[in-house]
Amino acid sequence: MRQDYSRTAEGMAMVRALEQHQSPRIIDDPFAATFLLNPYYRWLARSYCSSRSVLRFLRYWAPGGQEFLAIRPRLVDDLVTVEATQGLKQVVILGAGFDTHAWRCRVALTQTIVFEIDHPATQQTKRERSRQLGLPDNLRFVAVDFEQDDFAERLLAAGFDPELPTYFVWVGVSYYLTAQAVADTLQRLSTLSRAGTKLVWDYMLAEVVNGTSSNREALDKGRRAAQLGEPWLWGLAPADVSSYLAGFGFKLIHDYEPAELRERYAPARPLPMSYVRIAMCERAGS
Repeated sequence: MRQDYSRTAEGMAMVRALEQHQSPRIIDDPFAATFLLNPYYRWLARSYCSSRSVLRFLRYWAPGGQEFLAIRPRLVDDLVTVEATQGLKQVVILGAGFDTHAWRCRVALTQTIVFEIDHPATQQTKRERSRQLGLPDNLRFVAVDFEQDDFAERLLAAGFDPELPTYFVWVGVSYYLTAQAVADTLQRLSTLSRAGTKLVWDYMLAEVVNGTSSNREALDKGRRAAQLGEPWLWGLAPADVSSYLAGFGFKLIHDYEPAELRERYAPARPLPMSYVRIAMCERAGS
């Protein structure tokens, strides 16, 4: 079992911390820098000039990447907040990492329990860093080693109630999994859902994963991911999303276009990267 926290989780926190130096910001996250353990990252996040330099580099190295990675948590916040006004009782974040959703939406989610599922090592680090912020009363940590444990069993043992109005959040994960692992996860989520349960997730375009895309930048990023030991393994064509989800009892509500996300959140910024898309769906049934 891995003994250390996720560096990817720290990288996502870094993206949100850097975004605080943008004007206007896509997402307000004054909590993100708390979860930067790397001293160099902390220095960059504190320094306006250094942060701007990093943002310029990221814009060159991964056009639209900063925008997408800031828009994704902002969209999740907005979707969940709307549901909270309509009686939402539970939010479940799979692979939560160092996400600060429970802090960012603390006021909106006073009547909602937030379950964060992640590896024990990452969660232990998060607990330690969270002492600086104070843990929200409604936050529940569910430690799961995804290679050995059944997350559904752990979630139920932590007090999750499948009969209550729920929003599942599963982003930044699916493309690192095999097709079977993705299917198994969606099947478990379906089993844990009642009619009307919501799910927001993201997926990579199949053409990028299988190498047939004309997007050279995306293919190059895929090769780099593989060299770093985190290859992209699974993807889906937008035309197939609805039928794929239907196989697990979910109905596609909205598949967000990159241009749509820019218009909503960052009209003056570069187009968010287009080879990962975000979809929102709900459990079908009467």
